[in-house]
Amino acid sequence: MVRGLLTSSLLLWAGTAWGASLADGRACLDASDLPCASAVADNAGDSADAQAFRAEVTFAQAEFPEALRLIEIASAGRPNDENMSRTLALYRATVEATEGFVTAKRGDVEIRYLPGTDLVLVDEAFEALQAAHDRIGPLLGGAPPGGIRMEIYPTAERFTKASGLPTSAVQTTGVVALSKWTRLLVTSPRALGRGYAWKDTIAHEYIHYIVAWRTKDQAPVWLQEGIARSHEALWHQEEPPELQPYQQSLLAEALAGDKLVPLERMHPSMAFLDSADEAALAFAQVSTMMVHLRVVAGDDAVSKVLDRVRRGTDALKATAEVGTAGDVGEFMAGWRGMLAEMHLVRRKLAAMPTVIGPAEDDFGIDPVLAGRRDLAGHARLGDLLREADRAEASLIEYRKAIPEGEPAPPTLSSRMSEALLTLGRTDEALATLRASVNDYPEYATTRKSLGGILLSQGKARDALVQFRASADINPFDPDVQAALADLYTSLGDATLAARHARYRGILALGGATPGSQPGANGDDG
Repeated sequence: MVRGLLTSSLLLWAGTAWGASLADGRACLDASDLPCASAVADNAGDSADAQAFRAEVTFAQAEFPEALRLIEIASAGRPNDENMSRTLALYRATVEATEGFVTAKRGDVEIRYLPGTDLVLVDEAFEALQAAHDRIGPLLGGAPPGGIRMEIYPTAERFTKASGLPTSAVQTTGVVALSKWTRLLVTSPRALGRGYAWKDTIAHEYIHYIVAWRTKDQAPVWLQEGIARSHEALWHQEEPPELQPYQQSLLAEALAGDKLVPLERMHPSMAFLDSADEAALAFAQVSTMMVHLRVVAGDDAVSKVLDRVRRGTDALKATAEVGTAGDVGEFMAGWRGMLAEMHLVRRKLAAMPTVIGPAEDDFGIDPVLAGRRDLAGHARLGDLLREADRAEASLIEYRKAIPEGEPAPPTLSSRMSEALLTLGRTDEALATLRASVNDYPEYATTRKSLGGILLSQGKARDALVQFRASADINPFDPDVQAALADLYTSLGDATLAARHARYRGILALGGATPGSQPGANGDDG
């Protein structure tokens, strides 16, 4: 990964570091400029304040045991300093949360993770970060100096311990990753019952890292999230992604009832909004605002806004200055006009639940049946009938589990397609799965089921799209990895075939095999 743009740190240290104060160093740290902050820390002396600052820099460099040692020294002389005590507690928690981690390094990118099945994430995590740097970074005006560090936490418990977020925030609003302390903290998709779009999430958090640096951390949450959400998929596609159907339905309902989430309610974090629905609505609002900005002012519009925010301009005013010559009302009216032309999905859809750890059963990860155990009862009866080779009767029970006026829940769609296949009604099975993928695109099982049918019909490339999408949500399914290995082999891509065959082996053994850790504790180039 290429180093970032020239920054104030180069000017600060062009002569000598001795004239810089701790305040200067903290300004560098707040601006995500680690080389600058590190130079101050190296020449800061031995006072308690200097030791505390040196600990902060060391922590930002992901050297957690050493950061803990330094803050313990600093806090020894200040036992009643509450800020110092909180910092000490955080550093101790982070050391515990990262116990046993190893480091994979490529260039100036470091990824830390717990050896085992999370090894299947490492190659593609590097690729997503590199592509985000190469394709998204320029749109935002460049990336910070000093490389990037990321941790992949194997459990939600470890993630919440290291992030300082309460578990309730993860469960309520689905926050599974953060950009903080000049690092990316990401929860492994295996920590959630159904997985999630983890590579887009990595890009999302990297964008936060860039925005914090570009604005000296002055961008409000709504602007940060709007930029991150509208740009997160550009690491692998040319155009901003469409809103998820569920988000579209929320946005359509909010517009009709004039119940949009005010920008000020999004502070200090989306994690503290009242519900998953409210968080999803807020994300939909601010991401479409940034899409509108790029439509009316060009691909470099976001970078121009960040320049203004860095200089102290209010974020909404800066957005309007770039988008509509400073008229906030005109910009917001234009945004609403764009939404009116989007033909938003209006059918009722449910939020994909954030399930920490294994679900109670298959229905626990379903957006509808997890909260409708009465309907889940019909689905269970359908399962029993299907297992007893009574496929037609099972379909009757499955249909009873579909909420009135809503599309079929994704878990149910997979089961219905199996029953339909048993009855030889392949076209109906395909239609059922395609409709479900359209409504709930982040459900790995329906993607896998659809890929299986397409593969049985000899449609290898179409099947590859679905198995690839399934693995991008839940890479820990050995059957999906095996299917990808076979498909890439049949399509002549030996490199990717070998990769997914290796992943299949890692999952079969429950962890890494000797010598299979890419770049562990070193640089694999």
